[in-house]
Amino acid sequence: WGTVCDNDWDISDATVVCRQLGYSHALSARGLAAYGLGTGPILMDEVRCRGSEAELQHCIFTSRHDCIHREDAGVSCETTQVRLRGENATDQKGRVEVFRNGIWGTVCGNDWNMNDATVVCRELGYPHALSANRRAVYGQGTGPILIDKAQCRGDELKLRNCPFTFRQNSHSCHAEDAGVSCATMIRLRGENATDSKGRVEVFQNGMWGTVCDIDWGFTHAKVACRQLGYSRVISYPRSAAYGKGSAPILMNRFVCRGSETKLQDCSLRPSYLSDCGHHRDASVSCG
Repeated sequence: WGTVCDNDWDISDATVVCRQLGYSHALSARGLAAYGLGTGPILMDEVRCRGSEAELQHCIFTSRHDCIHREDAGVSCETTQVRLRGENATDQKGRVEVFRNGIWGTVCGNDWNMNDATVVCRELGYPHALSANRRAVYGQGTGPILIDKAQCRGDELKLRNCPFTFRQNSHSCHAEDAGVSCATMIRLRGENATDSKGRVEVFQNGMWGTVCDIDWGFTHAKVACRQLGYSRVISYPRSAAYGKGSAPILMNRFVCRGSETKLQDCSLRPSYLSDCGHHRDASVSCG
């Protein structure tokens, strides 16, 4: 075994590595030994992949180099092996598609239920499922059907951890393609809160928590209201206007452009959450 030098290392090279490892695509191509220095020989340098190769060894590269391990290349791969697609699909609802053996495919709706849908939603980062759909509610897929008769308990972290029947290259069940609708990652809580106004709480890393009001303004509130299904902002109170929360403070010092679909898409500033207390919980009123 040996490492790869980061000269010319880019996202096309990283994509090949991630695909070779069984993941759908790369999130980033890292250099300068971002994950630490290797200790073996440096076997590849100046790697040039198109991005479509099946293995990194199929790309153009040289084994002659003057690299040191401070230049070791790295990758970050997309580990989520499920996505939502189809007619009227959004980030929260759609036809379930899974990535397996280098291809995307659908899930047959035989025995599909809320336990299965809950696992899919959790894998996508949502708190739970609102519905489990069968019969291609979001349209029929066109690729192979990769999973049939999923039998999740509901507490699994990923759909692939559930017992199921593997249907490689079968196209006979697209009329039964499974779908899900997942619960939103934002809610309003607090004293006198309603569906349209209250203390902002978000779901991140498997838990609910509050938002600090440092930097909280109109653009943040605009995104929160959009995420909640409202079209306009009435107000964006600070200083725990709807009472102090008790859950962890999950977001602090972040920047929204106002065009994001959810608060979790906004950019976090480098900071520590410990500089905020629940007396600064952010709130919103939407209309």
